[in-house]
Amino acid sequence: MFLLGLVPIVSYAFIMLLIHSKMSFHVLFGVQFLLLIASSLTYNLKLGVLTLLMTLALTAIVIAHSIYKKADWTPSLNGMLLLISFWGLFCFAEIANPNHVQEAWNIMITHYLVYPVICAVLIPITIRNIKDIQWLLIIWSLFVLYAAAKGYWQKNHGFNERELYFLYVLGGARTHFIWSGIRYFSCFTEAANFGVHMAMAIITFGISLFYTKNIGLKIYFAVTVLAAIYGMGISGTRAAIAVPISGLGLFIILSGYKKAAVTGLFVLLALFLFFRFTHIGDGNTYIWKMRSAFTPTEDASYMVRVINRERMQKLMITKPFGYGQGLSKGAYFNPKELMPYPPDSWLVSVWVENGMVGLVVYLLVHAALFAWCSWILLFKTRNQQLRGLLAAWLCMAAGFFIAAYANDVMQYPNSLVVYTAFGLCFAGPAIDKQLSTKEAEEKLTKNT
Repeated sequence: MFLLGLVPIVSYAFIMLLIHSKMSFHVLFGVQFLLLIASSLTYNLKLGVLTLLMTLALTAIVIAHSIYKKADWTPSLNGMLLLISFWGLFCFAEIANPNHVQEAWNIMITHYLVYPVICAVLIPITIRNIKDIQWLLIIWSLFVLYAAAKGYWQKNHGFNERELYFLYVLGGARTHFIWSGIRYFSCFTEAANFGVHMAMAIITFGISLFYTKNIGLKIYFAVTVLAAIYGMGISGTRAAIAVPISGLGLFIILSGYKKAAVTGLFVLLALFLFFRFTHIGDGNTYIWKMRSAFTPTEDASYMVRVINRERMQKLMITKPFGYGQGLSKGAYFNPKELMPYPPDSWLVSVWVENGMVGLVVYLLVHAALFAWCSWILLFKTRNQQLRGLLAAWLCMAAGFFIAAYANDVMQYPNSLVVYTAFGLCFAGPAIDKQLSTKEAEEKLTKNT
């Protein structure tokens, strides 16, 4: 019955997509959040398969509609597509891995390649102005507010049937009911994913509100930040604090505005000094837990991870191309060989699945993406408001990848949000040119 209830929503999304093709990426963006919410209410919904099918279907409609309208596809042939295609070649080459399992590869390719390619192609032709970027923020903010409210409900009213199934049948209680308290996970697959996503919202909306002219929208984004801070706190995810701190570090470089850089540096230093050199708020479990992230060598669970990675390294010497994509936690697929130690983060998973060769390719491609996007913001984006909004997204992506070293957080809906950041940066020059032309016309009209 619940799935039948989704039919009107999905049908409406398709109709809106056909009528308002310029909002196509916004529809795709919003659908991801709706599907995640739906999956948190029933355990019969296969989120991975449904999300992939829905994404491909919506993308196919957009492409068909654009061909019919004879749209200009030149913006889609950009540096992001080039870099992601290079990584894509490696992904397809991994099919030849002796330990390859096609079903596992089919699932993992969504995060590895499908979302990055879709963002590289669709965003530059559908996101054409600042208002489009703000609409993406508004859509995301609605989900952030819902996720924080859902976390509040779990904390104060308990778990629903689907969540109890995850905790007591699937074994989630082992990692969510710990000595320091309960780690709440809202509508997400688990607490780390929830906490990091909320941290991503903190840095994105925290920066964006300073580059939003509408007072009402500023206040709304500020409320979203507060909700996200609450959500990050109750998740009990220590690595999440790395997202806003790392993001602020990049923002200081990208702001291009002395006052903004000084403000960012002040906030960054204040956060670091508060967590690293004070004991203020230690009586609060969530603050104390976040503070422990600044002294990882004193944490027993962190040291276990260090030991496991040393053991993995010995096994990976003979696996330059890894165990196969999708098999870092692939016992379900019964591969010929399986890593005996569980990877504890996304980047470790990339290493286990693709080997040192694949990890190097992956890191180089993403380092090039960050460098290229930073160059676009610094030298190809003159409009201060646009630069600030784009920097907010890129700083979020930087913080995400720092957190991805500590947690396995490349899960729904994080992957689409992260690659949206890169796509927006590559769409930036066209938006900036449009703004410059508009400003020039307004000056000309005023002078005449």
